[in-house]
Amino acid sequence: MRDRTLLIFSYDFPPNDGGVARLCAEIADGMKLYYNNVIVLTHKKDKGELLYNYKSIKVVEIDAPRGQLEWQLLKYLRQWDNKAQTDILCGLFHPEATIAWLAGFRNVFILGHGTEFLSGHSWFRKKFWLPVYTRWILKQSQAVIANSHYTARLIKEVSPKASIKVLPLGVNPDFFRPSASKKNDGNLYLVTVSRILQFKGYDFVAKVIAGLPQHYRSKIRWTIGGKGDYLEELQLLVRKLGIEQQVNFCGFVPDEDLPMVYSSADVFIMPTREQEGDTSVEGFGLVLLEAQACGTPAIGARTGGIPDAVIPGQGGWLINQDNTEELSALLQLLIDQPASVTAQALAGRKRVEKTANWSYYCSQLKNIFNR
Repeated sequence: MRDRTLLIFSYDFPPNDGGVARLCAEIADGMKLYYNNVIVLTHKKDKGELLYNYKSIKVVEIDAPRGQLEWQLLKYLRQWDNKAQTDILCGLFHPEATIAWLAGFRNVFILGHGTEFLSGHSWFRKKFWLPVYTRWILKQSQAVIANSHYTARLIKEVSPKASIKVLPLGVNPDFFRPSASKKNDGNLYLVTVSRILQFKGYDFVAKVIAGLPQHYRSKIRWTIGGKGDYLEELQLLVRKLGIEQQVNFCGFVPDEDLPMVYSSADVFIMPTREQEGDTSVEGFGLVLLEAQACGTPAIGARTGGIPDAVIPGQGGWLINQDNTEELSALLQLLIDQPASVTAQALAGRKRVEKTANWSYYCSQLKNIFNR
């Protein structure tokens, strides 16, 4: 592959801070080991702070407003020399993969994330967008690279003839690493850092904590970091349940502070929901893996792509969706047996160092490109 070029085409790229942007940046950095040339094509953005040092990545930015931007990108790609020697990886199927295909590229690979393959309650998405347009463009690609087995199932439902490869995400183990000591004072310190939306299960966790026997409830400390549409309602629920002493809202957590926030807790918890007809679902749940990299095991639910981020016995625990009895029993067990938390913390970090990291991810991505 050293004689080939990898072109990563993604509207989302740092300094954007979304999951797709960060994933594409990690791929661009990691795939330099396998390609003679790695180039990122994106649209021009306001400059901002970068989480890592991406200065070594060659980035081409097209400066144009939406509408004109698509035509400018198409023009740029049509003029690309030696398309046959270029693999193009698209951050999303729309519009990136469509533009790439129209420009004459045939070695097109698409990253699949999850929710983009759900119709929700939209008639247009259900009747045309997914079964006609999405099915067609996915089938044209060399492979659609799903971030979880859940996402792969969604892709298969939309485009049965598409070539689908499952490649769970990783984290940067040098950045996300144990960086704060645990308190070890007999309490169980929980943490959740994410956008505060109801489908992520905040209300469920709050109600379970409130329903614990007093002896256990008094030993719970839950830190919630982030902002979101459900924040005010969640704060009201916490007061209504009378668990203000157990819950601390710490606001938005900057990326550079994440390792410390993760590391200082005993357990990360985010039992997200998956509801039929709703497009709110975790395609993977990267924050759960970030926490494990920091030596903090995770509690997740058997929903969406979470089972690929949390493997029972290898860094955490899975419960069934909204199962009060399961979560209540688990929290009591973790308070009674802190050694089990320590064991999962070590197992989670070991898994990250072995396979759930970007170096391993890129080595597997290389195999997909080699096909």
